[in-house]
Amino acid sequence: GVCWILIPPSKMPGGGGAMMAKKKQQKKAQELEGSLPGVGTGMGGRKVAPAAQEDESMLEDLSRAPKAEKSDSFKLDGSKPQSMLHVKREFKRFLSEFALYSIWLLSFALTILMTRDNTMTFQFANLFRKNIITGNGWDTDLTTVDQFWDFLLEATGAVLANDIFTRAFDDFFAAEPSFLYGNKRVGSLRIRQVRVPPSKCSTFYTSQLLAEGDEQVKKNIQCYPEFDTGAKLEKTFKKEGDFQIIDTEAQPWFKYWESKELNEMPFFSATFASYPGSGFYIDVNEAWWTADGTDLLLEIVPMGDDLVKKPMMNITLSQLKNSNWIDLKTRAVFFDFSFYNPNMNIFLVVRIVVEFLPSGIVSSYSTFRTVDPFRYGFSSSGELIVVALFATFAVLAMYYATREAKLIYRNASKYFSSFWSLVTFTIVVCTLALVGLTGYTIYVTRNIFDNLSASPDQGALQSLGFLLDQEKNFSGIIIVIMVIRVYKFCTVSRSLSTLTRTLGKSAKFLAVLVILFLVASFGFALSSTLILGQDNYNFYSTSWAMFTLLRAGFGDFDYTEWLSHRFLGPFLLLCWLFFANAFLLNIVVAVICEAFVEVTEENKEADAAGHMTLVDALWDLGPVRRLLQMQKKKRDKIVKLEKTLEEVDVDGDGMTDVKELEGWLHETDAIDLLGVKDASELMAKFDLDGGGALDPEEVQKLKDYVREKRNEVDQEMNGALEEQMDKSRAVRRATMSGADSSALNQRMAKVEQTVIGISDQLADLKSMVQALAAGGGVALGG
Repeated sequence: GVCWILIPPSKMPGGGGAMMAKKKQQKKAQELEGSLPGVGTGMGGRKVAPAAQEDESMLEDLSRAPKAEKSDSFKLDGSKPQSMLHVKREFKRFLSEFALYSIWLLSFALTILMTRDNTMTFQFANLFRKNIITGNGWDTDLTTVDQFWDFLLEATGAVLANDIFTRAFDDFFAAEPSFLYGNKRVGSLRIRQVRVPPSKCSTFYTSQLLAEGDEQVKKNIQCYPEFDTGAKLEKTFKKEGDFQIIDTEAQPWFKYWESKELNEMPFFSATFASYPGSGFYIDVNEAWWTADGTDLLLEIVPMGDDLVKKPMMNITLSQLKNSNWIDLKTRAVFFDFSFYNPNMNIFLVVRIVVEFLPSGIVSSYSTFRTVDPFRYGFSSSGELIVVALFATFAVLAMYYATREAKLIYRNASKYFSSFWSLVTFTIVVCTLALVGLTGYTIYVTRNIFDNLSASPDQGALQSLGFLLDQEKNFSGIIIVIMVIRVYKFCTVSRSLSTLTRTLGKSAKFLAVLVILFLVASFGFALSSTLILGQDNYNFYSTSWAMFTLLRAGFGDFDYTEWLSHRFLGPFLLLCWLFFANAFLLNIVVAVICEAFVEVTEENKEADAAGHMTLVDALWDLGPVRRLLQMQKKKRDKIVKLEKTLEEVDVDGDGMTDVKELEGWLHETDAIDLLGVKDASELMAKFDLDGGGALDPEEVQKLKDYVREKRNEVDQEMNGALEEQMDKSRAVRRATMSGADSSALNQRMAKVEQTVIGISDQLADLKSMVQALAAGGGVALGG
């Protein structure tokens, strides 16, 4: 056997010092807070119970209490009673932080709401998307090169048409130039293309498929690859099979321009690739239908720096087509235009990208951006309010940035280990970036429109529209993260924080499940791309197939899409649904449910132990404060009685008669406090000699009686406060259901059995020690 020798902690090496230090800390905390269990000293040197001591501390000056250390949440230490002063201080800190963050969030939200009218902007964009740019060669119907030219003919004629309305003396038969349904066209219509240089064809193509012909000729045959962002562009326009040098002065649309020269964005992402802002372009100012109505005469704006010296050029769209400006080397054609609506003071910036794929098919990608570059102005009260709101948002962003920087400087590892700190850090970084982006867009807007002597460049308008659109998207992401951070303030209550604590407990396992899901979905995406991608657009690439699989996992799928392969398609769908829904999704639900049950049990155990959150303490503080105020009013009245008794002898003859007592009672409202009906009853109670007046000795007895009343009220205050606090704690403990109480009783029974077992073992150990001692020695071990 093994002999266990029990040593008291105070006898252990270093144990006594640790206990003494702990006692000193407890004593110091008791002196500062007055909240540890035991008897403390109240105001006036009186000894009061802990609950009364806590409640009296509410009446002390807040400046005497030590400041609480700021933490990432608003919690109370549930292991000990909390003074009302501490609760009040924590509540003030919570309110100040919540109010400041609410101002930050609301200023940003109101700025968004006051600068975005999605109803009208949608209709503005929809006018062009559905009613103006129409025809067979538009949107999903645009699939071939011939359809592209049909689209170019109809769209150019529609965009450059003049309005049927006019401003010239209400002459409705005179068309207003550059207007379309009341919208002013801004800048020229720009048509720009991006081309790729030729490359060598595969040996199989030249040697096997082209069996006939001269070998030297076959070696010179060239192919044209798909567009790659890192690949070189064709900067000198070379027509297929034509070795003549093109006169770019006579035909300027064959001249190459860099993106900076065109004021274009460096890159723009369409469906299949990201294309540069450079290329070959023409700017069309006006267009007229020919007499037969089958062609357009285009008025082309001169290109280059010396625009004043160069005249306008005219060319028909069919001439542009016949000049082979579009051929096998073309990979993308940009169709850009912009309109301004004076009624809403907003711009519509449109870009339609027609991609020419190496497979021979043509695909379109369009963006209709409604932007308001003048949303921050000073010409109206509404604009001033918007500026003030955004300024408030920017100032608070700087405040939070400074505060978070200090916290990171003090303890970076602790800061970044907190989830809510990471959320706050993300918000601060994003908001500072948004403020910088907003300032830059305002700067770009001023450069374009201030001192405008001519129509603004279409490339500059496209760049501005892109920046404003990204600012809008960035704002949408930030507002979501800021709303999520509101859940941080739910830590003041166990019920409110149930959601966040449940997700926190299940976060690690959910992260593992997400990784497993991504690995499996990548495998399914590769498989579906190989099996179905050839015949179904939703599976044409691995990334797009993963998105399609995600939708299918939530029930959003079309069964006919999976019939591209009538055997493997349905089988693949069933396997994926079983894995995503029947297996993985159920595990996720089970993990979250388990975490929720664990959090619920923690809430019940904390309630049973009487641990308080800030909401619980405030709930107790309400009735306690009301009771304290009622008792305090009663006590103040008695104190007033004591002071006015010194002046009850109005005539100064040394005797207090009934009339003087009556005046004193009515002045101080002491009838209810002293429990008498009138002055005669009070006189009869204290006029011991029956002389009809109170002498100084009898008045002193009346003073002693009032003092006793004040002491009784003090005792009632202490007892009532302690009783109220006990009731509040008992109510929280009583919220446990019968099943919870039964479970607690079972756990207590187990603890009792364990204690009994330990007691038996100690008794056996004692017997062994006595037997060994009687035998003359102590043997350790067996």
